[in-house]
Amino acid sequence: MISTAIALLIGISIPLVASQPANAACGTVNSASSYWGWNGTWSTHVVGTNCSTRYGRLVWDTSDSCCNPWWVKIERQLWGSYGWLTTHTQTKRVEFGNFGTHNTGTVPSDPSQGSERFHACWGIGSTTPSSWTCGGWVS
Repeated sequence: MISTAIALLIGISIPLVASQPANAACGTVNSASSYWGWNGTWSTHVVGTNCSTRYGRLVWDTSDSCCNPWWVKIERQLWGSYGWLTTHTQTKRVEFGNFGTHNTGTVPSDPSQGSERFHACWGIGSTTPSSWTCGGWVS
């Protein structure tokens, strides 16, 4: 807590990873990543809409980084013979200053296809971001 306050005083942003239960099934909301720093407060989440879909959520409270759109993304990966493979992605663009809660479209969840995992990410840019900040994977 003291180190966070000190970082804020000297203008360093600190990304925080929240540890939550690792299952987003059937309506459970899992925090994937959050950010609290000198230029704003926001978080991303993986949300289970029912037992067969997931979506990404951006909760955007404030930002001093002017003018660029923000993005939220959810990715679904399946485990296969070559490792984890991204099978589905949904993104949503959020115009600057449109604070509040924003959701992507849904991606499927079907454990009968094998081991699967999901994560939510955020990025900034006028077009789809070239880099994303993502939270941990959840099942």
